[in-house]
Amino acid sequence: MKMRVKMSLMCFMVLVMATQVNSFVGITWGRLQTQQLVPSMVADMLLQNKIPQLRLMTSGYDIIEIFSGTNISLSVTMGNQFVWQANRNDLAYAWVNDRIKDPINKGVNIVEVSIGSEPFSNTFLKEANNNQVVPVLKLIRETLDDMKLGHVRATTGHGMDVLKVSKFPSEADFRDDIKKPMLESLEEFNRTGVPFVLYMFPIHFVKEIMNYTMEFAFMDNKSGFKIVDGNITYTNAVELMIDSLAWALKKAGYPDMKIMIGQIGWPTDGYPHANIKNAERFHKGLLKYVASKKGTPLRPGPLDIYLHSLSDENEFRTIFGTFQRHWGIYRSDGNPKYKIDFSLQDRDEYPTQAKGIVKMPNRWCKFNGDTSNMYLVNKNYDLACKTADCTRLEKGASCDGLKFESRISYAFNAFFQKYKQSLERCDFDGLGKIVATNPSVENCEFPIEILAFQDQIVQNGMVLRI
Repeated sequence: MKMRVKMSLMCFMVLVMATQVNSFVGITWGRLQTQQLVPSMVADMLLQNKIPQLRLMTSGYDIIEIFSGTNISLSVTMGNQFVWQANRNDLAYAWVNDRIKDPINKGVNIVEVSIGSEPFSNTFLKEANNNQVVPVLKLIRETLDDMKLGHVRATTGHGMDVLKVSKFPSEADFRDDIKKPMLESLEEFNRTGVPFVLYMFPIHFVKEIMNYTMEFAFMDNKSGFKIVDGNITYTNAVELMIDSLAWALKKAGYPDMKIMIGQIGWPTDGYPHANIKNAERFHKGLLKYVASKKGTPLRPGPLDIYLHSLSDENEFRTIFGTFQRHWGIYRSDGNPKYKIDFSLQDRDEYPTQAKGIVKMPNRWCKFNGDTSNMYLVNKNYDLACKTADCTRLEKGASCDGLKFESRISYAFNAFFQKYKQSLERCDFDGLGKIVATNPSVENCEFPIEILAFQDQIVQNGMVLRI
């Protein structure tokens, strides 16, 4: 695998240098999966697909060195729950030394550290106290400078919920309850020359926030629905959302602050309109728009974006719904779900799949059909779905139409695969049975897990810790 990464690198270098001059399309990678992809495979996928930028949703301390020498530009994240680990000078120095300086010295191209993630959200973090984020952001910046790492950006990402809900972009402003820390953040961003990093998900914004027709979420909106704001007409949510932030920044005194899209994507299951066909359509329109370098009415020109995300995360703790586990352009086994051209050439083809994936044996866990005790059946179904990912069984999802016995079988199998096909995990009080015949029905796939990073990588006789 390391040889393949090196072979891909030479062809990749020219693209990276050209992309950094203008704008880029990167991708995010979270690793909240039962069976995680091998990092060297991920590095190879990025190189093969000519993706120059990767946003890690953690610090990635345990896997980051695999990107050494690839010239892939990495953004790493200090999660909200870990901000306290760097709230003093000595702690900040230790964190930057271990998570930033040491990997850079080993050839990893870290270009950004994100302090917290959506720290001012009133949706994700209603009970969280994030008053340390801004001081730590400043402290990390000072520490980076002291350690001669001034080229590494220090920032934090925010969702659309930092803005008051408004129909017209020109009415947008930051929420009153966070205005003080937000203004302090903006002052720091402006002082250090970093962009405002925006996380935006048009499917959720259009349906849940604005209650508009879903067509407005697509760049090729076919509905005729539009929003007219003064002399500007918006025919899609992407431009409207970006310009809403642009107006808020202008009102805060920063009309020229760059906006970077830190996350944008489309889920493929577990939500109305969340399917592979719509995800492909959304990304196709979005990437044509980015390639045009048109920008928005208020922010014309190239736009930097990170697509969200590389692969599904069946362990993600959901807030809005289980669809949040299915943002992946790739399935958790490293196979692409739909056609997408990361090179911005609008080619009608699937991206390169992960190489070297090893799947577990072709065996599934099924319900044996015994309905004599429905209490036990329902109890075990609930147990399976409470622990494993049953997103596809939800209303409107890809397996919603399954008959009763197949629904139970899907849940049993999800649980069985989550626990690496352990025989005792297909007991379910005697209601489960292991089969070698694929029980998938029409468009509803009963997945088989991959042999994971945790199981494949052994060093010095010990499995590496994730």
